[in-house]
Amino acid sequence: MKLLSLSRVKKFPLLFSVFSLCCLNLALHAQPLEEQVSAAATATVEATTDVEATMKAMALYYKKALAAVDIPQMQSEINALQHEVARVQQYQFPAEKQPLFQQGLSEVQQQLTLVQQTLTAGDLPAAKQQLAKVDSLKKQYHKERSPSFWQLLFGG
Repeated sequence: MKLLSLSRVKKFPLLFSVFSLCCLNLALHAQPLEEQVSAAATATVEATTDVEATMKAMALYYKKALAAVDIPQMQSEINALQHEVARVQQYQFPAEKQPLFQQGLSEVQQQLTLVQQTLTAGDLPAAKQQLAKVDSLKKQYHKERSPSFWQLLFGG
């Protein structure tokens, strides 16, 4: 295979751009689709500065995903949800809570990746069932985050 010389690249910049895009496309398609989608959703995220507002956005995307009537719509909402989870993962929680919160957020991301894989396989009802597991994770980690009055009083 003959390589393009730099002088030819200067003469045909459009051709070089198309060639570069084709190579990028081939590299992307080397990954399974669900990894591409998940990677795109969490590619470059900045830490949230308002965890409460981000959690509310996550709840909205979760509800929209559950209400989705087709796979592309649900994938879009799951991508947005994964992006918001990634933003919260970048946040620095108090040192004593950081490991617990990061574990919970990682479990949520893993579950959302499973949802994406199921959507890629074309099974919307199963994806919605898997998404419901995210709600149970939320309840579990929110319970651990906020101890009850009795836990504070008696320990535990």
